[in-house]
Formats: sequence, C-alpha cells, structure tokens
Amino acid sequence: MKDEFRKDERLYRNVIMDPNFWKKDSGGPSSAIFKDSNGVSVDRDGGREEADITSGFISRFGVENIRAIVSVNAGYCMEIGAHLVYSPVETNKYHAEIHDSPDKVPLHPKKARKLAKNCRVVYASEEDEK
Repeated sequence: MKDEFRKDERLYRNVIMDPNFWKKDSGGPSSAIFKDSNGVSVDRDGGREEADITSGFISRFGVENIRAIVSVNAGYCMEIGAHLVYSPVETNKYHAEIHDSPDKVPLHPKKARKLAKNCRVVYASEEDEK
C-alpha cells in the first residue's frame, strides 16, 4: 500500500463501549471518538469491501467491545487540514492515523467535531438497534 492517500479512500474507526463516544441526544458519534493524544487510529479501506473491514474489526476487538464502526473520507480529512499518516503494524497492514498537522498529533477540537459530523456509521452494535 502506498504512503499517499487517495481522496476517495475511506478510513474506518472502531468506537469502543464508552458513553462519552456517543451522543445521548442525537444517538450518533461524538467528537470524542476523534480525540486521541497519540493520533486517531484508523484502518484504510485498501480496496476491501466494507463487510470485510467490519468483520476484521469484530475479529480483532470482539463484538462485545464495539459500540460502532464509523468511516470518514480521506479527502474530507485533507480538506479540513488534518494530516494522514500511513503507519502499518505487523498485525495490521491497513493501520493509519489522523493527526492535526505534520507537527502536531492530537486533533484540534474543531477538526474532531467536523469529523464526527461528517463520519458515517457503517456498523452499530445490536444495543443501538433497539
């Protein structure tokens, strides 16, 4: 996989079972899912089908630990000035991170809010479907 991101690439993020990561009023993801001092860990689509990406998250983290899986468009990340870093690990060649800029890792709260508003829920736990 190339270091450069395509604008049409989708980036997927696991949303853990944490009440701060889900808005009570609207029932959608909060900006907290895009706040991480070490960079926002995501998986690149890598040309895979969404069902394969979702099942990969479930097998890695366990269905009981996943509130939802969301995706954002890499082009939108670039548009708001976020910096995308391809950082594969031994167990996950699709791993990447979203940083605030080339020099700053944690996303500015404004960028985190924009990503939360523009992300798409691709999987929700059965708890959210009730």
